[in-house]
Amino acid sequence: MGENNNEVPTKGLDLKDNPQLLSPPIIKEPVYSCAISITLLAFEPHAEIDIEIDGVIQNPVQVGFPMPNGESIPLSNALSTGQQVRARQRNSLAQSIWSNHVVVRAHTEDYPAGPPRPQINPSPVFQCGSRTGVSNLLDGGTVWITADGIEVGRIKGCKEHQGVNIDPDYGINQRVRAWFEMCNDSSPPSIEHITQVPPSPLTIPGIDPTYDGGEQIRITNVVNGARVEI
Repeated sequence: MGENNNEVPTKGLDLKDNPQLLSPPIIKEPVYSCAISITLLAFEPHAEIDIEIDGVIQNPVQVGFPMPNGESIPLSNALSTGQQVRARQRNSLAQSIWSNHVVVRAHTEDYPAGPPRPQINPSPVFQCGSRTGVSNLLDGGTVWITADGIEVGRIKGCKEHQGVNIDPDYGINQRVRAWFEMCNDSSPPSIEHITQVPPSPLTIPGIDPTYDGGEQIRITNVVNGARVEI
């Protein structure tokens, strides 16, 4: 195969990360009016984040880890259509430039019939479950869970896929639904799920490979809604 003349030659170069250079974080789009949080991606673990809205900088927020799906940053006030939002990050060695501006839009531009129907994910839901995942949400809105018509968990300022803590834990044969709203515009409820008896014995959790210096571990093979001790 012939040499690609458009390729930048890197062989033999001593390319190293420069800790004094920090790229800006990424604001997950779209960003909708009435959102009370935004989702931030591609930041340094434990970075300090500034969010600027129409030229006004909020109090800084320290974040955790960008993986697996970013971090939800709470906002001082709900967003309005047309506002411009951007972000920057810093650590002990450097501060990034600002990210590109993201313009806030109405969710009805993309969902004229109202927010999409949330999905309980993963399913099924089990007796004694203490947490339920919900997907197909709009970032920054409100999601809640009902069991037999009674609210058992709520998150204001949710992410697209959001875990919701349940209190009290589910009983057997309860009818569970997820609900969502943004700007007082409610979605249809999720499909109804009936709580089941959990598997017995419970599955044995697994841990993905871990490395010296790591600050996160990924636990697998956990029964949906179970509590885990490390």
